Amino acid sequence: MAMRIIKESIWIGWKIESNWTDPFIFFSYIIVKPLAYVIIIGLIFLIGSEVVNNEYFSYSFIGAVFFIYPLTMIISLGYLIHEDRAKYEVLKNIYIAPNAIKFYIIGRALASAINASVSVIISIVVGGFIFSNFGLGLDLELDIINYLLLIISLILGIVAFSFMGMILTSINLLTNKLQFSLSEYSSGILFLFSGVVFPPTMLPEPLYLFSYSFPTTHFLELVRVSLNGSFALSPLINMIITTSITIVISIMLFNHADNRARELGIIDRKAEY
Repeated sequence: MAMRIIKESIWIGWKIESNWTDPFIFFSYIIVKPLAYVIIIGLIFLIGSEVVNNEYFSYSFIGAVFFIYPLTMIISLGYLIHEDRAKYEVLKNIYIAPNAIKFYIIGRALASAINASVSVIISIVVGGFIFSNFGLGLDLELDIINYLLLIISLILGIVAFSFMGMILTSINLLTNKLQFSLSEYSSGILFLFSGVVFPPTMLPEPLYLFSYSFPTTHFLELVRVSLNGSFALSPLINMIITTSITIVISIMLFNHADNRARELGIIDRKAEY
C-alpha cells in the first residue's frame, strides 16, 4: 500500500508540475531555470576573481549544480501543504485515505527529485561547455568517477532532502501564511552554510561547526569526492548520521503537527488574502 501511494504521488506530482503548458515548454522550463542559476554562479566567479582558478571554479560549479536537488525539493515541499489545501482543496481528501499523508509527501518529493535530476544533468553538460570557452574547466573525467559512491550519495541526499521538506510541511500544517517565505529562507540558509560555492571552513568557527549539522554539507562533499574518483569514509558516515537524525526529527515534528492540527480542526484551513 505504501509503495502504491508513493507511486501514485510521483505521478500526481509530475502532472501538477507539468500540466500548465505543453511538454516542450515545460521541458524547456526545467532546463532553463536551473541552468540560468548555475550560469549566474559561474559568471559571478568569472567576474569577481582576479586569477582564474580551475580547481576553485570546479568546487563552486559542482556545488551550485548539485545544490539544485535540495533547492528544488525543499521549495516544492515547502509549498505543498498550501497548494493542496488552498489551491486544489484536496488535502482533506488525502487525509481520508488511511496512512496516506506521509507517503504522499515522500512521493511528491521523489517527483521533484526526478525533475532536479534532469536539471542537474543538463546544467553540467551545457554549463561546462559554456565556461570552457572562458578557459574554465570542470576537470571531470567519466572514466575515473566513483559511480558507486555517487549513486549512494544521491540516494542518501534525496532521502535527507525529502525529510527536510517534511519538516517544512509540518510547520505549514499549523500555519497558513508562511509557505512562500519559509522555503525561501530555508534554502537560503542551506546555500550559505552548506559549502555550495565556498568551503565551510571559511566561516567563523561557531558557524563552521554549525554548517556540518546539515546533510547538504556532507552531500556536496561526497559528490565532489566521487566525481574526483576518490573515496572518503568520514563524509559518508556523517551523511548517514545527519540523514538518520533528520528522519527522526522530521517524523516526530510531523506527528506532533498532525495531531495538533487535528485537535484544532485546521487541516483544511485556508488563508484568505
